[in-house]
Amino acid sequence: MPGNSIQYRQLGIGDLKPNMLEHFNRYQEVTKVWRKCGDDYVLEDECFIMNWSDEDKSRSVNEFFANSIRSGGCLFGAFDGEKMIGFSAINGKFIGKEKQYLRLDSMHVSHGYRHRGIGKRLFLFCMEAARKLGAPKLYVTVFSSQETVAFYRAMGCVYAEEVIPELFEAEPFDVHMEYVL
Repeated sequence: MPGNSIQYRQLGIGDLKPNMLEHFNRYQEVTKVWRKCGDDYVLEDECFIMNWSDEDKSRSVNEFFANSIRSGGCLFGAFDGEKMIGFSAINGKFIGKEKQYLRLDSMHVSHGYRHRGIGKRLFLFCMEAARKLGAPKLYVTVFSSQETVAFYRAMGCVYAEEVIPELFEAEPFDVHMEYVL
């Protein structure tokens, strides 16, 4: 069974390889999403499949992973043998009116490895790294599916007190949350 001995490690620029996500499967069937309605979010029916192309995987490695590390943030990987099956990253640039946030840049677990505590471990690595960098809070733009938002709520995230305008404009359908460190 996959995932019996998952290894976790922090990655640097030298660890980034163009094909490091070749075995990663972003597949997710979505049936309900959270949508902003005034000052609150409402759950709506919306059916679609979320998946990543090889281009999406390449962009994650070359842009998101690299930017997180170069900003002074951190990238963590979960591996089953040599296969990267999960990752999380924080950006090292403080944001918010009072510079109170570091942003969780990305966090995903490959389809066949979900519901095994891997996402929780990856989130905990980012929480600890953000604390070490002196952040009072983590800012999280969450994919709006019912399951994804439920995961972050279970981790202790709440709706963001301050919504960062440029992040909202870039991802208007995401749920903007925070985690107090």
